[in-house]
Amino acid sequence: MPSKEALSAARQDFITAIKRDTTPTECPRFLAVLDAMIEWSLARPTLVSFRPDESHDGTIAFGRVGSKVTLWTASPRKRDMPRLELLPRAARFLTADDRATVVATFNAHARDELTAEEPLRITFGALKNKTARAAVLDCMDRLLVVT
Repeated sequence: MPSKEALSAARQDFITAIKRDTTPTECPRFLAVLDAMIEWSLARPTLVSFRPDESHDGTIAFGRVGSKVTLWTASPRKRDMPRLELLPRAARFLTADDRATVVATFNAHARDELTAEEPLRITFGALKNKTARAAVLDCMDRLLVVT
């Protein structure tokens, strides 16, 4: 099991990375999004765990326990908002219905709509909204059942 220190260090790397390209007023909002994602994950220790081997350059990753599947990553973006991606490298294994549900959830809250074929990504800008964040966390709960 990865240490709390490793997660804390990865979180600090994320903060350092977003501070380079984010206005001071946005940093706390983006940090609230990240902390909500981490809190959600830590509340499910038998299902989700921090992936220090996939957390680098400010990116934070959590995956399914007992699996190689990465459930979500949070990545700082140069000259852009951080973003959340669900099931990187594994989204193609979702059923059409499960994928459509995630895409519809993301599109209901994001400015830029995803197509059915794109990676399952949404910006932290969209997730600053608590309703959007709750909808995405609910989506993540459903993905735990199907992945």
